[in-house]
Amino acid sequence: MPITLADLDAMSIDAANALSFAERDGLLDLIIADGRRQSTDSTSYRTGLYGDYFEEDQIRILKVRAIKVLPRGITSSGFDGVIVGDTDEEQYRAAFRHLQTTLEAAGTSYDRVVSLQIYLTDMDKWQLLNEVYREFISNSPCRAVLGTTGLAQKPLTIEIVAVIAYKVAG
Repeated sequence: MPITLADLDAMSIDAANALSFAERDGLLDLIIADGRRQSTDSTSYRTGLYGDYFEEDQIRILKVRAIKVLPRGITSSGFDGVIVGDTDEEQYRAAFRHLQTTLEAAGTSYDRVVSLQIYLTDMDKWQLLNEVYREFISNSPCRAVLGTTGLAQKPLTIEIVAVIAYKVAG
């Protein structure tokens, strides 16, 4: 029978740390889901785009030996410096693919992202960003999208500048 958050809460840190990796990994998903919050029960146009806040339960995080993962800023530029995509949509998709590669290399995924911040050079493309975003993100983290007049390379249209995710220590 799977371990619940109530079971975890009743355990000492040592007992929880002694659980198998698979058990701790499953509990991390429950901890993240339990920490995602909305300010109100009202239905909003932003449903599926972002959560209002995340409550980081440090005791539970310690018990499952979770590690915070903080990727660098990600653009549509490949690791070779060449910009991927000729259109905003292609650049947005490339940036999210590049972030996915980084998250996977770190041993985590979009499901465990609790916060992210995105810069766009054209805020008129906010709806387009949301369409691409939904292709990659199903568990809405806290999110901010900010307009900027430019990024490191002139043709860049997006940078995902701040991401917080979690993974379980091996």
